[in-house]
Parts: sequence; structure tokens; C-alpha cells
Amino acid sequence: MPEEERPLVGWSRVADSPEILETIRKNKRWSLGFALFLTLLFPAGFLIAGLVSDAMPLNEALIIGSGLGFFMLAISLWRFAKMKRRTWDGVVVKKLEKRRYERDDDGPSQSYMEYIVLIRTDRGKKKKIVERKRGGEMYDYLEIGERVRYHPVLETYEKYDKSKDEVIYCNVCRRRNPIGNDRCERCKNLLFK
Repeated sequence: MPEEERPLVGWSRVADSPEILETIRKNKRWSLGFALFLTLLFPAGFLIAGLVSDAMPLNEALIIGSGLGFFMLAISLWRFAKMKRRTWDGVVVKKLEKRRYERDDDGPSQSYMEYIVLIRTDRGKKKKIVERKRGGEMYDYLEIGERVRYHPVLETYEKYDKSKDEVIYCNVCRRRNPIGNDRCERCKNLLFK
């Protein structure tokens, strides 16, 4: 379908507002700082443990600390790469509930619900939202047939038609807000209305 024929009227322009863009920049800086902190914390912590404790030899401490530091760095780089993906639009095509089981090491298995929302993008790709062990916020919020937009830098979803909703989720902190609010009750950022 050509770009000019697609119904994009309901998408919020808040995502491109200077205020939200500055919030995104601040969040990225904070995330980068935290990632660097953890990347350095593990090698430094294990180095100190190797120097002070007789229980762990220094060479073992350096290997473990460096390995964990590189692991944290890899996770952070993967997350930052995901943020650079392009925004996409799609339609909710199916919703599923599945009971899953998780076995504890020392006890019987525990059951929990997994809530799945399947989305077909405008380019024909399949995407899914999987929520585990929670209330299934997006599962309850999105209906089959509704258009959604994914904002990868925030890792959140926006509905095209919010006119029948009583609530709206903040795209910055994910807090559930009354639809009448213009700003989030928790983080005070603009809501994508």
C-alpha cells in the first residue's frame, strides 16, 4: 500500500517532540553510564576479591571478573543496537494465553501464565509481544484488528486509535495512566496521544 494511502492520522507527534527526544538522550546516557559501570565493576570486584581472599586465586578472579565484564558489555551493546532499529507499524492479528511451568531446584514446578500478542507488520513480518508472570498489560490493552506502532528506542507500543480507551500507557516508563492525562503520573513525560 502506498505511503499516502495508509491511515497514519492517529499516530502521536509527541515521539518527535524536543521534550521526548531530550528524555531519550538522557535515558541513553544513563544506560551507557550504567553499562560501563557494570562492565568495570565485575573485573575490579573480582580483582579485589583475588587480592584479599585466599579462597579465590588471583588469576581465577581476573578471568571470572573479565568474563563477566565482557558479558555485561555484550548485553549492553546488543540492547543499544536494538534501539537503532526503525519504527514499524502493524496490525494485531491474534492473542494467545498459555500456561507455562517453571521448576525450582528444590521444589515442585510452579505454573504461570504467558500472554502473547501477535502482530503482522505493514511489510508482512510477524512480531510478537510476550508477557510473562505479569498482568499482561499489552495483552489486555491491544485488541485484534487494532493498528499499533513500535518505538524501538523506547521499546514500547502506541495504538493508532485511542478514542475508545479509558487508559493509556506511558511510552517512557510504561505506567498506566487515565486517558484524560496529558502527562504521565509517575515520570511527568508527555503521553503519546
